[in-house]
Amino acid sequence: MREKEHIISRLAELHIALQWSTQHATMEVSTALTVGERIMVNQERAALFRELENDAKNFKQSPTVEEKVTGILYLIKRMNWQPKD
Repeated sequence: MREKEHIISRLAELHIALQWSTQHATMEVSTALTVGERIMVNQERAALFRELENDAKNFKQSPTVEEKVTGILYLIKRMNWQPKD
């Protein structure tokens, strides 16, 4: 099992990536996640929550989705973007 801090950090990253995608989906921005990619991100989140409860399942994210999430996180940091309330 990974360290708890690493899991919590990853959950926060995925959450903000989903928020970015939601707020930019209507703008036809290529960084917005598709419906299928959002499902895959939420599957990873579920696996991480299970891991926190010591009910770990072996989950491997798609390289394509991982690359897109990494790109979103880069943009968020570069733009100092904050989600709308």
